[in-house]
Amino acid sequence: MIKRLFCLALGLFLIAFESAFFSFLPIDFAKPDVAVPFIVYAVFFLGPVEGLIASVLFGFSQELLSAAPAGSMLFTKIAVFLGSSFLRHHLYIESRYTFSLLSTGFVVFESIVFLALGVVAKGELRNIFNVSVYTLPAAIFTGMLSLPIYTLLQHLKIRHLEGT
Repeated sequence: MIKRLFCLALGLFLIAFESAFFSFLPIDFAKPDVAVPFIVYAVFFLGPVEGLIASVLFGFSQELLSAAPAGSMLFTKIAVFLGSSFLRHHLYIESRYTFSLLSTGFVVFESIVFLALGVVAKGELRNIFNVSVYTLPAAIFTGMLSLPIYTLLQHLKIRHLEGT
């Protein structure tokens, strides 16, 4: 239980650090999404309940720290949770490279869901060019960042139904 709380606290710290650090640097082109690897890890290795808790918690925290439309970050994080829950029984993560590739794919999926949410909610695609330009670099940097995150979480050896 303490390891799971440490995992959530580490994710929240990294999200806050990402928001504070990248607001001062003009490198929005290479801004990774730190929450996606934690959500994917929680769903695949801990279970769907922990994945749902992580996606809601990280979605709300990114809502508070971003200037995105209200509810959009939470919606996209829950979409990542639902997508990874669907793929949980169809894919096997055998190494950190598979995990990195999956995290990269879910960042692209999250951007597509964000654009679809803009079409459904407002009926317009005003920022389609900005989102599409930043999607691939953000996905690549998230994939690169997911390698040490996976190694750290595997080092903690958090398993489903493990006691403290």
